[in-house]
Amino acid sequence: MRSDQVNGDGKNAFPFYTLIVNKLIISGWALTTVSGLLGTFLAHAHVPYIEGKDYPEGQDFVIHDVEQSKAFYAYLDADDVDGFEILLDAPDRIYVSTLIPFCREYAYYDVNFALIGPGLPATHEELPVEIPAGQGAVVHIAGFKDWAERPFMYEMFSDRKYFEGRGYTQKPAQPGTYRFVVWHGRGEPGDYIAIIGRAEEFGPSDMQLAVVNTPIIRRKEEMRSACEDSGNFAAWFDRDDIESNDMESNHQE
Repeated sequence: MRSDQVNGDGKNAFPFYTLIVNKLIISGWALTTVSGLLGTFLAHAHVPYIEGKDYPEGQDFVIHDVEQSKAFYAYLDADDVDGFEILLDAPDRIYVSTLIPFCREYAYYDVNFALIGPGLPATHEELPVEIPAGQGAVVHIAGFKDWAERPFMYEMFSDRKYFEGRGYTQKPAQPGTYRFVVWHGRGEPGDYIAIIGRAEEFGPSDMQLAVVNTPIIRRKEEMRSACEDSGNFAAWFDRDDIESNDMESNHQE
């Protein structure tokens, strides 16, 4: 699913202060809004990227700073595979995880992921991409024995809830090229968030991106799903036994 690659270091963004000046000119309300967003972002956030807006669909996003925490708000089309390329010039830590929007239509939805690269163990799992010669992979297959017990969390940055996916840390990761890939086991389409990195280290272009994207994410406008997230949470899992058992049999814990 790869083609030309996109540079994800954020160095070519417009000057942050231009955005702030424009906000000041518009109104005092805008200044309050920007200040609030920046305060929340600096205290709790990943750098937010929206697929189709900040990077093209169908291309690997290239990451040079693997320590910086980044969140990629993305969508898997039917039978789709998303990829993120991680370049390490020196030994470092690689952290990856996924989230699923907290929505009724995603109560039984989760994604698989694999970290592929040098020094990782051989895997017997069937992957939707080729593993380069001399490399291995760490694979996490989605699914829960009891989907009603799947964990979820509240994130202050987006002011939203998410179903928590699994996380993985490779430390130390030796220098080389790694690939983080995300897909659904039965090729079903859906929204998800890929998380790469843990350190909350942000530059002006990162804060600019947060100011622009935070309102979009808080309004759920980056999503393809309508996202029904109110009502009786327990009722989301009231399916008949046949359907529930069928879904569980296709997943691994």
